[in-house]
Amino acid sequence: MDMERPRPARLLGHLAFTAAAAFAAVAALYLILLAKSVFTDGPGRVCGIDSCPRGTGGLALLAPLCAAAAWLLWRTSRKRGHGRTPVPVRVLAGCVALAATVPGWLGFEYARGPHMDLSGWQQPVHPAAAPVGVWAPARGTLVRARTDGLVAYNGEGRKGWRLPAPERTPLCALSRTTPSGIGLLTYGESPGACGSQVVAVDLADGHVEWTRDAGRALVAAAGASAVVADRDAVTGLDLRGGAERWRVPIPADCTVKAVDGSERHALYVEECGDSARITAVDPGTGTRAWQTALPTASRLREVRLLSAVPPVVRVTETAERGMDAVLLFDAGGRLRGFVPASGPAGDLLSEPAPVLTGDLMITPVKEGEKNGVAAYSLTDGRRVWHAGVGDEVVRGLAPTGPGEVGVVTSDRWRTYLSHHGLADGGRRAEPAVLRDLPLGERFTFHPGPPGSYVFVNLDRKGLLPPTFDIDPVLGW
Repeated sequence: MDMERPRPARLLGHLAFTAAAAFAAVAALYLILLAKSVFTDGPGRVCGIDSCPRGTGGLALLAPLCAAAAWLLWRTSRKRGHGRTPVPVRVLAGCVALAATVPGWLGFEYARGPHMDLSGWQQPVHPAAAPVGVWAPARGTLVRARTDGLVAYNGEGRKGWRLPAPERTPLCALSRTTPSGIGLLTYGESPGACGSQVVAVDLADGHVEWTRDAGRALVAAAGASAVVADRDAVTGLDLRGGAERWRVPIPADCTVKAVDGSERHALYVEECGDSARITAVDPGTGTRAWQTALPTASRLREVRLLSAVPPVVRVTETAERGMDAVLLFDAGGRLRGFVPASGPAGDLLSEPAPVLTGDLMITPVKEGEKNGVAAYSLTDGRRVWHAGVGDEVVRGLAPTGPGEVGVVTSDRWRTYLSHHGLADGGRRAEPAVLRDLPLGERFTFHPGPPGSYVFVNLDRKGLLPPTFDIDPVLGW
């Protein structure tokens, strides 16, 4: 009877042996991962106390603990087993050891957090040319503009059509929006003379719809119209055909500094001596809808239309104590609030560009020595929420999904992508580590296929991939 049923002591010995094998397998796994984290994944291929990848501390703690547990359990099995461990027990222990690495790996993945890595990229384009901007007319489709022309990339990151700039006439500006898949661009015959020619391009195939000679034109798309602001007039053209629809004269002592548009209004900001005003006209007829004086008293150093719906204007005066703020207007042109560029709550940073979505403006801010991201209401200018990132630098902002904004940050060692809810600014999940990405100083990023993103470099040297894709890391 004793030969058929193991005694309790012997059974405990076999269980201890099996548990020892499981802990030993996890310890070995963690030692391998620890070595990789310290000697391969660290900056400069080795990391220190403050530069090791996320989860390294947990590995350094758990690996010796698992090894110690394995040794103690093995000692227990030797004392209670009274001899050589039977082959069936050894086979069972091996199976349990392999199975134990699964929860061990899952624990490591949880401690490490999400990672993303390159999945595809385009080779740098030579010769190098200065970047101008990016259009994203459809999800997964991008059009990158340089001074030497346009290049389209499809949803898989492959090059599509190209539109080279004319000889000795660099491309210099893009319309902010591309309604109906039509983008407006301008060429400049000489430095500082942007806008000598206006071109409408079908972004589906790169076909030029029409061209128009101008002086120093600013362009915007407004509904079915192309708005062209030149020295003496703001003109509305048919967006697809180029035929003139309307013309609004500009007074001789005024200069148009910015234009934008939407389905409802075409907007332009004029500077007239030391005063300035914003005007909205019907994009189909040019009939004035409203005109509002800006609260400025000196020449403008900078003026940008950040949004047409609702109208949002970034204004900086040349005077030392002049206005430096984001002005907020309602649909009827009434000034309903502003966001100061500097104040007790922190300073607005000009780079990266803010994201306007719904009734919020999300922008990078700096409070003392700490960086962060803040959301301001477009109805009254109050700050809705603030999400600090500490010593990390905010490098990119973009809408990444319903009710959220993506934020790319970098510290001394790594780059991260986090997702913040628009309602309260809270992080939706642990930030993803972006592994060894060839990022320039300036870039944009856009959602790609589910779970992936497309980055577009805007570096001036042209040494980095113009576009690249990133996907979640599966494995180590």
